[in-house]
Amino acid sequence: MNVHKRKLNDRVATVWRGFVCGAIVAMCVCTAHAQDPTPPKKKMKMDGVAVEKTPQKLEGVQKTVSGHVEVAGGKIYYEECGSGPVAVILLHDQWLHSVTWDEEWRPLCAKYHTIRYDRRGYGRSEAAKAAYSPADDLLAVINDRKTQRAVIVGSSTGAGVSLDFALAHPELVEGLFLIGPIVDGLPTSTEYEVRAARNSAPLKDGDAKGAAENWSKDHYIFGEGHDPERAKFLATLDANLQDLKNGDEFAAHGSPPTGTRLKEIHAPTEILVGEADIADVHAEAGAIEEGIVGAQRDVVINAGDLVQLEQPDIVMEKLTNFVDRQERVAVDVPVDVLQGYVGTYTARDRGLTVMLDGNHLMAQAPGQASAQLFAESRTKFFFRTSDVEVEFTKDPSGRVRAVIYQDGETIKAARM
Repeated sequence: MNVHKRKLNDRVATVWRGFVCGAIVAMCVCTAHAQDPTPPKKKMKMDGVAVEKTPQKLEGVQKTVSGHVEVAGGKIYYEECGSGPVAVILLHDQWLHSVTWDEEWRPLCAKYHTIRYDRRGYGRSEAAKAAYSPADDLLAVINDRKTQRAVIVGSSTGAGVSLDFALAHPELVEGLFLIGPIVDGLPTSTEYEVRAARNSAPLKDGDAKGAAENWSKDHYIFGEGHDPERAKFLATLDANLQDLKNGDEFAAHGSPPTGTRLKEIHAPTEILVGEADIADVHAEAGAIEEGIVGAQRDVVINAGDLVQLEQPDIVMEKLTNFVDRQERVAVDVPVDVLQGYVGTYTARDRGLTVMLDGNHLMAQAPGQASAQLFAESRTKFFFRTSDVEVEFTKDPSGRVRAVIYQDGETIKAARM
């Protein structure tokens, strides 16, 4: 697990640790406009350090289109923008509807085919009146928008829906990017249950505003000093009280539950967890990291559950890197060429084992799970789970070496 305590280009304690991570494996609905003057510099907290950043001009932003998708027993509202070979689909958290992604929306629209929607009972979507499947709703959106494959980005309970969907429709999932995940079937603590009951208690008396006020004060949702984001959260809830009364009791879940089936998910997976989030979320993120081979987990300092609201620049940096890796084109390499790279390589008293699994290579560090290597050429390979590349070379005597590239660093590893 990496902890964000440095600048974004220096998260990993050592180059080799980064390589091992690579080896073991997203108040108003914002409409994007084509014109985009460069905004002024703004102060932000990046990895806990106050810095100034000039946001890049958003070239090629396409206008947002919106509508409703017919689902069993109702309609759900969606928005769509941008273009690209892989769609990025945003699933919101358990409190806000799709406006939770407002900070990321325009930058994503400028680069990718992007879709967000309001789940049943949230925002402009109809509330459920009978049992339904959130994963089936996601499938309906994907089919309606004629999407072939997608990176599914889920926050909180939206991350749980993402995992449910990955089990039900693995052929449609290019990757999973999860923020503060809540997973169906994993146990929750007494503190978690008491907190939820306490904050939502006013709903029993029809006082949705009281519940909104309670949740806005929750110290697990926002990190220290994020008062503007906390105020925006409350204002959005006050304007959309249906988000707290969405009728999630009708949502059906898989059997056996997803939390017991994580090892069946093989999509590249990245997880972000806010440092201040409740211990249950940290535990569930750890369970995902342990269960899905190659999954990576990062802890974002000075953030709670809604990292996308508090630290949108970090989310965008991590998410765009992740999506770009999924969009990267891999080529086929003859098995006899791949066979020539099999072996154990050593560098700086550390080892890496490269294995042939069918018609592709796998890499494994000692004590770690293996991760697939994808071919860019006959000699150069990359991971879809980390910004790490491996190139196989031969010295004048014909001995094969592995050259590892990460963050501008080069490590040369000899084959034993």
